[in-house]
Amino acid sequence: MKKMRYAAAAAALCLPLCCLSACKDIADSSLKELTKPYITRYECVLAEWGGNNFLEGFDYIRITLNDSTNMELACKKTGESERTFECAYTYDDDTGILRAEGTALGVKHTESVKIEDGKFTISFPLMGKQLVMRFES
Repeated sequence: MKKMRYAAAAAALCLPLCCLSACKDIADSSLKELTKPYITRYECVLAEWGGNNFLEGFDYIRITLNDSTNMELACKKTGESERTFECAYTYDDDTGILRAEGTALGVKHTESVKIEDGKFTISFPLMGKQLVMRFES
């Protein structure tokens, strides 16, 4: 009878500890999502230049925000190797504006976009035609 009481007491003590441990694991795993939910990978779902779709020529085009200051653009044309480019960015928690700066072909370019519901669109003129790229997380 004493063994049953000890077992019941041990179970009564362990159950709350197990629940607290599980809650801590859930909280820890989603801490990034709760504090900086925009830090993730964004897949290009639309890519047009001058009204012509060029996304179909790629296996993927991705933007990954690696941490709170560094991002990576990765793209892979069908049948070719992946190419990656890195740059710094800033994010305004109040406005949802992401601002990135990079250099391509020796030209420095800065782009600002608003991330809403895990989506954003980049749109600017490039060599006389409008480039439009839509990304979703």
